[in-house]
Amino acid sequence: MARKIRIEVSGFDEIVTATLADDDEPEYASALWDELAEPVKMWTVHTASTGDWFIGRGRPSAKAMALGTQAAPLGKAEMMCDIAPGAVVYNGHLQLGFGYGPDVTEPLPTHGPVVARVDDTEAYYRAGLHVCDSHFRTHELVTVTVSREGV
Repeated sequence: MARKIRIEVSGFDEIVTATLADDDEPEYASALWDELAEPVKMWTVHTASTGDWFIGRGRPSAKAMALGTQAAPLGKAEMMCDIAPGAVVYNGHLQLGFGYGPDVTEPLPTHGPVVARVDDTEAYYRAGLHVCDSHFRTHELVTVTVSREGV
């Protein structure tokens, strides 16, 4: 049975689920699953230049943990602008990239591999627009809580 995660965006009424890419990225899909033993609440960062993409960052561990960067990504990185809508990217310890729509403009590598694909891209797109709106119009903090689905 496929493992699924749940993505909840504060102030947004829909819940988005995603299926882990256990066949394509078993190491990092499992790393994410292990980190979600308890739900992880993240603050969001949505830049103006990236397009339909935002990052979620959880409270980091007190000890050093692996994080990917564009210069030294974890696993198999892809160009952000080449990733299909609906991607969840593992950036490292308690950090995820959310590629929610078709207009990602960055010709740069991701910080890590795609570890999940959402089940409903339209709801995911609406959730991403809610995050974008919070950064550029309302200026209210929107958080994302990611957890295991159905466990």
